[in-house]
Amino acid sequence: MNIDANVQKILFALMRRWKLLAIFLIIGVLLGYVYTAHFTTLTYSSNVLYLAQAVDSRDEMGENSNDNNTARISNTSKMNYVQHMMQTYIQIMSTNQFYETVADDLNKQYGSGYTAGTIQGAMSIEAVEDTAMFKVTVTTDESLKSYNIAHQLETTIPRYMKEKNDGLVKATVEDKAVKSGASESLGYPKKCALGGVIGLLLAGAYVVLRTLFDVRVRSGDELTDKYNIPVLGSIPSFDAKSSPIQTMTMNNNHNNKKKGEDA
Repeated sequence: MNIDANVQKILFALMRRWKLLAIFLIIGVLLGYVYTAHFTTLTYSSNVLYLAQAVDSRDEMGENSNDNNTARISNTSKMNYVQHMMQTYIQIMSTNQFYETVADDLNKQYGSGYTAGTIQGAMSIEAVEDTAMFKVTVTTDESLKSYNIAHQLETTIPRYMKEKNDGLVKATVEDKAVKSGASESLGYPKKCALGGVIGLLLAGAYVVLRTLFDVRVRSGDELTDKYNIPVLGSIPSFDAKSSPIQTMTMNNNHNNKKKGEDA
């Protein structure tokens, strides 16, 4: 059988088993809903936006310069330097030492029991593309917890950066942390759709594999196509309930019984 015939056979099998595909689709959607409702934890996020700036401690260029063009070149150089070093600072704030520093600051502030692992699992940092800004996002299962960590970072990060780069770069808070009033969406539509797609794929794979590995010959044309054997004739299939032979036999028995009763 050629490729086109196989494709046609598979498409026909899929259309013929559309009920199975629909059932698996519905089951996948329901499983996605159940998983989202019972096995997904509500989360709360709080963000802090920072601006990183290079500091010219010698004050050789900048506002005190009489040459405005020189001042502009200086500011551009500072911006380029900060952008170039941004990933370095982000990596510095992704170390165990930094997480321990944040945890210690929080425990002193709130008398809590934060650990470096807690901070690491809750915090993420990303640079804002083509700028000297970066954003820190804190996500936990409690709104107040996310806010407390993010609020502490407003103080800890600028201090930590100043200590690590000898004051060459400073970070200022441009957008402070805000306590989240509502949890993030559980994503019912997305997860239900994903469950439906998975169910549909599983059902489709079952139908396709069953079709491809089915070696039974179902028609004379298929026999000729597979084995190049001419078909001389075929025996029709009769339904036992509507077989003419069975009906005729039943009628004869009924007539014989009736003749016996009349005699």
